[in-house]
Amino acid sequence: MRFRTHRSQAFRQPGPLLKPIPWARSLFCLAVLAAVPFATGVSQTGTNGSGNPIHDYSGFPPISPLANRQPDANRIMEDSMHGPEYQKRIAQLNLLRQKEMTEDTAKLVQLANEVKAETGQTGSDALSVVELRKVELIEKLAKAVHDKMQANVAN
Repeated sequence: MRFRTHRSQAFRQPGPLLKPIPWARSLFCLAVLAAVPFATGVSQTGTNGSGNPIHDYSGFPPISPLANRQPDANRIMEDSMHGPEYQKRIAQLNLLRQKEMTEDTAKLVQLANEVKAETGQTGSDALSVVELRKVELIEKLAKAVHDKMQANVAN
């Protein structure tokens, strides 16, 4: 049995496991290069509303659905509804509706006062035919005012 006397002799000779394999480095580089596209694909993955993944491999942000829309009748009508003329028309319609409501309310108050005065003079619980017609007209006016209050024309 031979003993090594110097320490440096033990480290100079590579053992059987330390021998370099010439093709191992190229195999490692090839594996890294193959993994790069998959890593970028995973980073481009999102999820939709149901939780399923959405893959976008283009690298570009998605195009807005409003960009380069095809012309159609609905879009042209929607675009025309946002003009200043349309806004003026909406304001005029709202003013007209408000004016009609105030006129109907004034008629409603006048008829209610007439019916109250007529029923107070007679003192009986029975209503005459004229009073019944006025009560029906009061109901119609009240319903019309109620409907006009709910039918606001939006801007």
